[in-house]
Amino acid sequence: MNVTAAFLPIILTMLCGYGLALRGVIDKAGWTAIETLSFKLLIPVVLIRSIAQSDLAPVAFAGVISATVLTLGICAMAVFIFRALRGKGRLPDQDFTTLMQTTTRWNAFIALAAAELLSGPETLILIAAAMAVLIPLINIFNIVVLARYGTVSLTPQAVVLQIAKNPLVQGCAIGLVINLSGLDLPPVASQTLDLIGRAALGIGLLTVGAALSIKRLLHITPTIATGIAFRLILCPLIFLLLSKGFGLSPLETLAGLMVLAVPAASNGYIVAKQMGGNADLYADILSWQTILSMGILPLYISVLPLI
Repeated sequence: MNVTAAFLPIILTMLCGYGLALRGVIDKAGWTAIETLSFKLLIPVVLIRSIAQSDLAPVAFAGVISATVLTLGICAMAVFIFRALRGKGRLPDQDFTTLMQTTTRWNAFIALAAAELLSGPETLILIAAAMAVLIPLINIFNIVVLARYGTVSLTPQAVVLQIAKNPLVQGCAIGLVINLSGLDLPPVASQTLDLIGRAALGIGLLTVGAALSIKRLLHITPTIATGIAFRLILCPLIFLLLSKGFGLSPLETLAGLMVLAVPAASNGYIVAKQMGGNADLYADILSWQTILSMGILPLYISVLPLI
C-alpha cells in the first residue's frame, strides 16, 4: 500500500477541521465543547473497548511496551537536561512543563487512525496494549511534573485526586478491569462502544485540525523548535535503536513508531490551562508537530523495511 495515499484521509480530515474553524462554522466555544466531549467521553470509550477486547498477555507485548516506556523515559531525561543547559531564566517552569508534555504525550487518535488505514487489526491491538500502559503512566507523570513546576500549587492529596479524576486514566482502568475479569462485553454494550468509538476517531482529527493556527507557525522560538525535534525526531530514533536490542518484529516496530512519531495529544493543552502550564506554548508546538508529522510519519513507515 502507498503510505502517502493511505495517510491522505487523516490529512484531509484535519484540514476539514481547520477549514471549519477558519470559516467560523463552529465558533471557539463550540470547539471547546467538542474537545471536552472527546476528552471526557469519546477517548475513554475508545480506551475501554480497545483494552477490554484485546489480548493483553504480558509475554506478547512486553518487548514493544518496554522499548516504548524506556524511549519516553530517555526523552523525558533529555527535557530535564535541556532545561539545565538552557537555564531557568530562558526556560521558565511553565515552559518546561509544556515542553515535557509535548515530548511525552502522544495523540492516540492519529496513531489509531494511521494503524487502521495502514496495517489493520494486528497493529491496532499493539497500540491498544501500549495505550493501556502508557496513557496512565504519562498522565500521572505529567500531572506530578505540573504539580511540582506549574503555577497552581497542589498538595500530594490533590495530585492523587487529579490523577483519579482523569477520564483517560479511568477509561484505561475500566478496560483493564473488564479484560482481566475474563468476561465478554454484552453485544449491546460492545456495539454501543463501537459506535461511539467510530465517532471518536473522526472528531478527534477534526479538533486537531481546528487547533492549527497559521499565525503561530510564523514565529518559531528555540523552545518550540526543541519541542518539535524531541517529539518527532528524538523519540522515534531512540525507539528504532532500542527496537534492535529488544528484538522487536517489524509489526511491533511499526506500532511503536505510530505511537512515538505522532504529535502530542491535544488534551495536554487543557491540562496545561488547568494546572498552570504554558498553554499558548503548547498550542504553538502542537501546531508544528501536527503539520510536520503528516510527512514524517509516512516517511518513517516507508523506510522501515530498509532498516
